[in-house]
Amino acid sequence: MRISGGVLSYVLAISLLMSVGLSMLTLYVYYARMEQIHYLTRIRLQKNLASGIQMTLGEYDHFEYDRPYDFDLYGEEQDSISILRRAWGLLDQYRVTAYKGNQEVSRSYTLAHRPEDKGRSAVFLVDDGRPLSLVGDTRLIGDCYLPVSGVQSAYINRVGYTSDSLIYGTELKSEKKLPEVTLSDAFGRMEQLEGVQLEQDNDTLINSFEADLVEVKAGNAGVNKVYSGHVLITSQSRLIFDTLASTTDIVAYAPVIEFLSGFQGNGQFFATDTIIVHDNVKLTYPTVLATYNRNDLATIQTRGKCEITGWLLMDGSKDGFRRRVIYLEDGTQFRGMIYCNGMLETYGTVEGHVTVKRFLVNAQTGVYENYLFNATIDGTQLDTAFLALSQWFYKKESKVLKYLN
Repeated sequence: MRISGGVLSYVLAISLLMSVGLSMLTLYVYYARMEQIHYLTRIRLQKNLASGIQMTLGEYDHFEYDRPYDFDLYGEEQDSISILRRAWGLLDQYRVTAYKGNQEVSRSYTLAHRPEDKGRSAVFLVDDGRPLSLVGDTRLIGDCYLPVSGVQSAYINRVGYTSDSLIYGTELKSEKKLPEVTLSDAFGRMEQLEGVQLEQDNDTLINSFEADLVEVKAGNAGVNKVYSGHVLITSQSRLIFDTLASTTDIVAYAPVIEFLSGFQGNGQFFATDTIIVHDNVKLTYPTVLATYNRNDLATIQTRGKCEITGWLLMDGSKDGFRRRVIYLEDGTQFRGMIYCNGMLETYGTVEGHVTVKRFLVNAQTGVYENYLFNATIDGTQLDTAFLALSQWFYKKESKVLKYLN
């Protein structure tokens, strides 16, 4: 039987189409399978990443600074994680990486600890043998750790105490010394901290915590750009953050740090002399304002109506505490925790906790120690997550995470 050439061409064409179709189907099945494997691996890596984060929560003291730790989760050499702990100011910064083959996922975050008992009270005032005197429209709300001599009402400029109760909470006995802090260690690390110095003219610098530290040396013009992430800003004299500037999660170190009116941002700011916060400044959580000076003058002061959420920390030698003053002007709204190995002069509102060597009031008729005049300290309205700090002085309890870029 004779078959025409046209039919043979059709057969060949159909065979070719079927081969192409089968090849495409095979490739589709292959890539669908590969995509499924990739998807399942990503899910498994995310679970392994969560396991690594839980390890840092449960065994945070196990990990030394700047030393990478590798773990085989299930003993099969297939599911591995790497953990790196670094100090970031007063917080601990972790980077956890889960990897399998050539796939990996990672996460960076800061880890802090909520304080217990004393750190959740309104006031811890060192027992120096003198009572705490309240004047004017002063409110102490929450448990208060006070000297054995207690608390009393008093007068300044013929103004007496106006509230019905001296303390709206429980009065407890304090101790004759402040709880110890590690602020000196943090300042020591600041002096040694160095990063890659960049010459950049852009208005914005965003550096991931997955990348190496970037250091910005501020000049006389001050700070007027946007900085975010793994960035260190330093100055040999004075750091001035103006209205155009904005910061997120950065660390700054200088003898004097000043925030001009209108500035908004957050970060950890360390000064060896003075920190000044002007009117209409908003420092959001988690902000650290810290000064450490063993013998010389040191001040943290607000001027006008401003908002600060985080921590105010001041420390130095035992003998020079009168040369260290935190001053909160009337109109200041502070939420968080204050530790002052010196004098705290406050006329604003504090929502959170205060640990202090002595309170201070400057009036026309004189200077009064361990007096509060028209001040409010409320230790009941703030969630303890706002009090969390990794190197705090009270017993460590449950942990708080803040994920970073």
